[in-house]
Amino acid sequence: MGGVIGIELNLLEEIIRNIIRQEMKVMGDEIKQTLISKRESLFKEERLYTNQVAEILDVCRRTVAAYRKQGYLPEPKFDLTGRPYWTPTDLENVLKRKGIMAKFEV
Repeated sequence: MGGVIGIELNLLEEIIRNIIRQEMKVMGDEIKQTLISKRESLFKEERLYTNQVAEILDVCRRTVAAYRKQGYLPEPKFDLTGRPYWTPTDLENVLKRKGIMAKFEV
């Protein structure tokens, strides 16, 4: 009788693992779609500020500053308050040149 319960528990554990895997995949797909939608909406902006560029590239603000310093990003334009910004075209060109445009599905 103990063997039957052990088999049933193993089967139950496997079923639970499969359910968790499926739920994680669904959640992962939803998160991915949300990120893609967010990036697409950012590309509709006329001006992409440092925070937005960081979000699109999936890096932190410091990395955007480093990319700018290293010449990976073109020189930004500046708004009336002196904040740097790039256009979607600027960013598209960088992504195409780096061969990672497909990652963002813009």
